[in-house]
Amino acid sequence: MGLYISSLQHIPENANRNYFIYLLDYGWNEPLIEALEKNYDRMAQFAAENNAVVIKGTRKVHFEDEVLSWHNINGENAEKILPAILITNRHPAKFKESFGTNRSEEIENDLKMILIPLKKFCQTTTDVTELISKLFNDIRQQKDLNDFKIAKEVKKGFGKALADSLILEPNFNGLGIDFKKIIEYFKK
Repeated sequence: MGLYISSLQHIPENANRNYFIYLLDYGWNEPLIEALEKNYDRMAQFAAENNAVVIKGTRKVHFEDEVLSWHNINGENAEKILPAILITNRHPAKFKESFGTNRSEEIENDLKMILIPLKKFCQTTTDVTELISKLFNDIRQQKDLNDFKIAKEVKKGFGKALADSLILEPNFNGLGIDFKKIIEYFKK
């Protein structure tokens, strides 16, 4: 299932999925983001077949809380990460619940995030399409993610991090990320 989000009020909180895939950008046009948009239907089809959801905001709509915003992603400078694909166990309703004061108290204890910064992997729009195909095919087949390695592991509570997260980068050594470890990571 793919969702274009213009309001978080219409997403059922009981819509449970194995994971949620968010397409993150800064809200303005650039070729890498346009390539994500052109491949949205393919990603939504993948999600529908794999108990996941792909979520993309509409233009001029901005959702944020202390974990995710256009300037800070879990304590990391968003300029170094965006645009990105985020794979997480965070339901979109958590954003709605987190607005207002004392938001950090509402951050779920089991929040896990895997960030794939497109600028690290892609120079062209063709690279974006190839990255999406490779990533989603590997996930569908539950194969190791050989094209990716962990560039940084962020633990909740260290620095400004409010959640555990992995930031991936291209892997040129041949040893990738074990898919089973990713599944375990989300279940911890």
